Amino acid sequence: MRRTPVELLLSAGKESMELSRSVNYPPFPHSLPAAQEAAVLYANGREADAADFLRSVLEPGGPGSETPDLWYMLFDLLRARSEWKQYEALAARFQGVFGTPAPAWLNEEEMARLPADVRPGGVGYFELRGALDSSRSLELDRVRAAARNLTTVHLDVSRLAAIDSQGCAALLELMRFMPENGNGLVLTGADHLAHMLREAAEGNPSDDAYWGLLLELYRVCGRQADFERAALEYALAAGTTPPAWQPVMMPVAPQAARHEKRDEPRYQPGPEAVYLNGVMWGAADPQIAGLRTFGEERQYVNINLSQLRRMDFNCGTAFATLVNDLAAAGMIVRLIRPNRLVAAFLSTLSLDSAVKLVLPVRRPE
Repeated sequence: MRRTPVELLLSAGKESMELSRSVNYPPFPHSLPAAQEAAVLYANGREADAADFLRSVLEPGGPGSETPDLWYMLFDLLRARSEWKQYEALAARFQGVFGTPAPAWLNEEEMARLPADVRPGGVGYFELRGALDSSRSLELDRVRAAARNLTTVHLDVSRLAAIDSQGCAALLELMRFMPENGNGLVLTGADHLAHMLREAAEGNPSDDAYWGLLLELYRVCGRQADFERAALEYALAAGTTPPAWQPVMMPVAPQAARHEKRDEPRYQPGPEAVYLNGVMWGAADPQIAGLRTFGEERQYVNINLSQLRRMDFNCGTAFATLVNDLAAAGMIVRLIRPNRLVAAFLSTLSLDSAVKLVLPVRRPE
């Protein structure tokens, strides 16, 4: 019996996991194109192996060294992993090969949706780079002073390289000041900082500064499930009662104005899109259920994937079945701006031809 593309990829994924244990990758280890091979490793959760594989095919003279799409896949992967030093090195190589600037470290489409004053270079944009330690107190004081005259502040922590207890305590104080001052807060690099805080808290389980900043980070981002999980871990480490979830009351960061020339609205009343986020695991991932509810109520099913980091094979199969069913029922289904590794994975899922994949805008070659 002929196997579906997903079944073929599952088989290839198992082989890829064995292959990834070796040091050197052959250029194209299977019948899959390089983009799909990387997507197999990535969907299996082997992000570092996917990055190593892409680096191997992008070596000078390698089979993918002149294929821009593979470079863009690696850029997306390094951005998702907050590996900014490797990103900058790759960007220099990219410009040397293609003679055009590489994509910016910060996602250009996400930045374009923000008002000008909180984009990089604006009066409301502040980057914390390097070490978050006691030496940053004056810099954080300047952010606090500027916030008194701003509606929204953008803190970019995506290129932090190290943290200590004093620096985290100072940033925690600043983040608590923002809602008290009536400021909206945009955070870039929240997952990166959360990862650093978790590692620091594991090594210093009684240090309230790491736990406090981690919990405040989850509150500001509205991530209640992550907050409650971290609160329980903190309580077990400190021998205390878990802190209770309390939402942060602050203004919603405004979005840049959109110019709509139509006399009639494009879509029916209600949210124009459903957003999928983070990492989706298994056919029972709760975001699948939310997507089903959204899709059943709408004629235009816009599924924004720009914040989706990854989905595994079981989730991908369930996702493909759902969107194909919606398309078969006459809904207009659009999968909007997935990262390039997710897009390569989606291309293997036998999606109905009526399901439209809208890729991120790419700078002309």
